[in-house]
Amino acid sequence: MTPLVGRRKQLAELCGLIATAPAVVRLEGEAGVGKTRLLHELLAHPALRAHRRMVGTCQALREPLPLAPLLDALLSDDGALWAQEPDPLLGALTPLLPELAAKLPPALPPLGDPRMERHRRYRAIRAALADAGPAVLVLDDVHWIDSGTAEFLHFLSGHLPDRIAVVLSYRPGELDPEVRTMLGGPRLATIRLDALKPEEAAEMLRNMVGRGRPSAGDGEALMRRTGGIPFAIEEVVRAAVERLGDDCAPDTSLWEELRGDQVPEGFRDAIAQRLSRLTEPARRVVSAAAVFAAPVSEADLFAVAEVTREEGEVALDVALESGLVREIGDLFGCRHELAQQAILATVGRARLRQSHRLAAAALRAAPGTRADVRIANHLQACGDPAGWRRHLELGVDRAMTLGDTAAAVTALRELVTAAHNDAERRRLAVKLGRAALDGLDCAATVALLRDLLATTILPADIRGELRSDLGLLLLNQVGEPAAGYRELELAAQELRGPRPDLAARVMSSLANVHAGHHHVDTHLRWLAEAETLAGALDTPVAQTAFMVNKVTTLMTCGKPEAWPLAERILDEPTDPDLGRHLMRGCLNLADASSWLGHYEPAARYLAHGRGLARKFNAPYTEEQLDVAEVLLDWLRGDWAGLRGRTTELAARHVTLPRVAAECVLITGALAAEAGDTDDALRLLRTVSSESPSAPPVVATARVLMAEIRHRRGGRADVLREIDSAVEVIRRTGMWVWSPEVTPTVVDLLCGFDRHADAAAVVGEHREGLRGLECPASAAALALAEAILVHETGDFASARAGYEVAETMFAALPRPFWSARTALRQGECALAAGDDGIALIRAAEQSFADLGAITRAARCRALLRAHRALPARKRGRPGYGDRLSPRERQAAGLAAAGHSNRQIATALGLSVRTVEQHIARTLHKLRLASRMELATVLPDLDLSDVDGH
Repeated sequence: MTPLVGRRKQLAELCGLIATAPAVVRLEGEAGVGKTRLLHELLAHPALRAHRRMVGTCQALREPLPLAPLLDALLSDDGALWAQEPDPLLGALTPLLPELAAKLPPALPPLGDPRMERHRRYRAIRAALADAGPAVLVLDDVHWIDSGTAEFLHFLSGHLPDRIAVVLSYRPGELDPEVRTMLGGPRLATIRLDALKPEEAAEMLRNMVGRGRPSAGDGEALMRRTGGIPFAIEEVVRAAVERLGDDCAPDTSLWEELRGDQVPEGFRDAIAQRLSRLTEPARRVVSAAAVFAAPVSEADLFAVAEVTREEGEVALDVALESGLVREIGDLFGCRHELAQQAILATVGRARLRQSHRLAAAALRAAPGTRADVRIANHLQACGDPAGWRRHLELGVDRAMTLGDTAAAVTALRELVTAAHNDAERRRLAVKLGRAALDGLDCAATVALLRDLLATTILPADIRGELRSDLGLLLLNQVGEPAAGYRELELAAQELRGPRPDLAARVMSSLANVHAGHHHVDTHLRWLAEAETLAGALDTPVAQTAFMVNKVTTLMTCGKPEAWPLAERILDEPTDPDLGRHLMRGCLNLADASSWLGHYEPAARYLAHGRGLARKFNAPYTEEQLDVAEVLLDWLRGDWAGLRGRTTELAARHVTLPRVAAECVLITGALAAEAGDTDDALRLLRTVSSESPSAPPVVATARVLMAEIRHRRGGRADVLREIDSAVEVIRRTGMWVWSPEVTPTVVDLLCGFDRHADAAAVVGEHREGLRGLECPASAAALALAEAILVHETGDFASARAGYEVAETMFAALPRPFWSARTALRQGECALAAGDDGIALIRAAEQSFADLGAITRAARCRALLRAHRALPARKRGRPGYGDRLSPRERQAAGLAAAGHSNRQIATALGLSVRTVEQHIARTLHKLRLASRMELATVLPDLDLSDVDGH
């Protein structure tokens, strides 16, 4: 049995009421909400160890046996305590309990009056209960109670023995009002169980499954299906696990199963039983609510149920009391999706088709904006495919107008698949391709477009347009750049003749330097060819789309001529199509100018893009802008809380690998600086492949991996990573992408005495920047040149070079690289016999402020080696040089090998806070790295740390 979830408060309340017996507790809640499970937990609770526990269950019998649940309770294993010399009054029970004839007095003589007989029997049951005290009498499913038991409970509530508590569980909507009145009393308390909250439902899922974690979308879908009803959750999860079997692959398959539309047999049977107890009009109203599958007015409900208003109002009251229908403001609908599907399973086919036909008619006649998608669904269900296609496409057009791209793409995929001729299929496919470019769920669209191109005879212009859409999806969203580039090249050839305007736009997409993994000259040739066809662009939307692609290419390359064009990206359009292209331009320029080192313009493009994305409801672009923002924050040193943000963004975009890659890169880089090298290597490896990642991400990931491996003492692996990082830059010709790459490569190559190779890299970098505006890469070149002359022993030239580089980094600003330059400059000064301590101290402070623990530790090691660390303070002004309780906890876990993320989870802190704790610990203990914690720290007894 899985742990109890979401009911601890009610369990404690029940135990408290029983402890203050005598008491009568009414436990109420709808079917499946967990009343019986809570009673099981109650009866097993240690607080009831000294109590006798007598349990009976009311049965849904056509003719219930009088007092049957009470007699079952008295006969249960832990039932009433029968004395050696029982009270003669108990003889009134002997005819009812023949199994206990040996323990009970002889049967009493008849009184001749049924009422007196009944009263004597009630007094006898009360006496048996009193003798059993302290005891708790639990009667479950009291909504099925027989009249005799109900009458006895009414009698008992007025004559309750001192050490007896009575707990009655029932469904309030199914309890007879007269019985409810009878179950009152002076010592009455009521506890209500409601559906689980989303977080409680998620906890129940994890307890049942024992692995994985549903995404937010999966959890929301499951809550819609089950309404948070524990029985429904249990049935759905159990059925999903059984369908998958023991050999199920990754956790994702399980969560997909949970989002399915199958109704578990046990739940379907339970719903059928509840329906069987309703009147015929009430069943029709419930079925009508299930057919609509969304809240509707009572008039629409009665129209589909085909009942008059008078009988409908009575039936609706019954349906509401049953809990199968709920009231939402002035509307009415099913309790949850699973109940809706189970109810539909009980409706005959002919009746169901008629109900859907009536529902479509009701929605058509409704005032206000027509719900075309819902009408289409009803027409499909009643066998009208033409009406379904017509209304669904109307719904698509409205969704596109409202900016609901995801809904439009989903509907268009269905329409393309179901098109009744090739002409309609082609028309819808073009509409689908255009819509999908702004969508988040593109995998199914890619598969559909590929199938269309492979199996359908299409005119060259239609084929070229579809291929263009497919190429852009593969390039920008799926993370298959080579395949996407090939599709665009084919599209350009197919469109050159029949559609020169569209060919120009495709060629301008081929000019995208990020996307193709080709040399920059190839992309610029495509741009030049596109400009020869640009005269064919005869609409503002087409001209704007072309302009955005052109300025993106020029800005990415660092071309000065990009800036005048870039001003047009900041226009304020009113047309949604223009807005879509301009917000795409804002995203592209924010990313490009961030890598170049133009941080203020990047922030301006981000802000404008967000405004446009909100204005035109573009969720995919908004998600990408979030990623562009964390890139900008990482590059300019805004690291507070950044690792947590990038981790969350990467998880949200797991199905969009190209979008997630930058987040993973940044997370890995921050992990490396925090000393979590295993975590860093794992993350960086995932984005060092050129399949999902853009070239600057690949090159940066590889050089960061080289640096980590160098700290671990490797050589062959380091050189391999260096060569592969430089190869990405050389192959693309994009030295503007090497701010992170060149200084580290030169530093590492010089450390391996490969000065000639380092000089070659510097020369290529210098040549690659000629005539370009790329301040970050220019600063990196100045630092690489200073490192090169430093390593050859020219300390004077190196120090001058470091000063130039530091000034350039500070102007950007790039505090991380400013600190790295200051550290190098201090080392150079010390090597020349001069004072570099102040520079190293400044670098150490900058690294510590950023959370770059590893580099801060390196600075402290240098200061220690030159006896320049401040003396450790004595006394206790606050914690001073002593570790605080939180620092001791974090240090103990770090010494045991836990990563900062694992420590954050264990202590309930943010990763950034843990990073600060570890940094301060290393500083106080004068350690160079967290690897030394295990040898320096004593075995910590953390039990006395209060966690504050």
